[in-house]
Amino acid sequence: MKKFLSAIALLLIFVCVATAQSVTITAGGSGNIKLPILSNSQIANMTNPQLGMMVFDQTFNVVRVFNGTNWTCLNCPVQSFNNAQIANIKSFTLNVGIGNTYTAGGIRDFKSQDNAIGDIKTTLGGSAPNGFLLDNQEVIVFENVLNQTMQNLSSAEILTLVGQSQWVNQSIYNQPIDVALKSDDTNLIYLVREAGSYERREGNIMGLKAYRFTNKVYIEKYSPFVSVLDKIITVNTTVNLLSGMSITNPENYNIISTSPWFLITNSILSFPKTTNKPQNNYGIIYFLPKSSSLPVYRMRIFTHRASANTIGQYFDTNGNVINRINYLDDYLGNVIDNNIPFTLYLPSGTNLRAILAFRVPPPTAGTEE
Repeated sequence: MKKFLSAIALLLIFVCVATAQSVTITAGGSGNIKLPILSNSQIANMTNPQLGMMVFDQTFNVVRVFNGTNWTCLNCPVQSFNNAQIANIKSFTLNVGIGNTYTAGGIRDFKSQDNAIGDIKTTLGGSAPNGFLLDNQEVIVFENVLNQTMQNLSSAEILTLVGQSQWVNQSIYNQPIDVALKSDDTNLIYLVREAGSYERREGNIMGLKAYRFTNKVYIEKYSPFVSVLDKIITVNTTVNLLSGMSITNPENYNIISTSPWFLITNSILSFPKTTNKPQNNYGIIYFLPKSSSLPVYRMRIFTHRASANTIGQYFDTNGNVINRINYLDDYLGNVIDNNIPFTLYLPSGTNLRAILAFRVPPPTAGTEE
């Protein structure tokens, strides 16, 4: 009886709302109640929705209930994130120039026209919060400062709101620009965000337009790989990637190379030689963990096949570099400068990273015979 009365009450609510919204309510088969069927935009633009109202979102094929603030999804998949933090998120506009050149606008608090994430601070230090960081994997950002209600949300509440939202207007950016967040040039260790390569989607949280970005942050560590640069690379050159990155649990990682010229077999990197191999080869090796609790590593690789005269000038007969400083300053920098993507440095400003300054880790490159 109680279920019957509840159903009648719910039906009366829908009748009232449907009248206001010009939605027709019809009975389903076997005495079931058929919910109003609306598009997602119609639901979002509904005036004066009432607490407890239910509709079927035909855009995403889900049932939504109005909880007094948001249209929550009843059957959306559960998010896999474990933690959400309030953050200040800065971004910039990246413009592609001619060839391998890029320009970047000023780094600022996020604006919807920006296409690259520049910096994320969960320790605000006086900065105004304008978004959320999810497990250091994704960013939810707004054009305005979060109101006090949103700033007071718990991690679980933020994850619930994100999970109940629908994310549309997907855009994929593949511009090869990185932001170096931290640089330890002495030990050749870098914390880098792929600012120009990410996915962006749009949604709505608590009535505010939200933008969702993938947040790809990697640790680059090069000091164990200096020998790749200090000797001529041959078909017999191999590099143990796991020991170089100090990975002791290899079963928890997938290692992927973006270039066919950098071959990985059982975690060993080699440099195959074929008749159609180009003179310059650039790629990235990713160490992707199977758990979000593990660090994510990345290694940028560039190799160049030099002339016999160049090899004779910079290497001895055993293939060892003769003068490493001259090799870097006089030869390798010019080769890298013309062939690999640039990286933006923070917090020094918006000038693109200078390749000849060799803040690009030198061991990313080597001379092939």
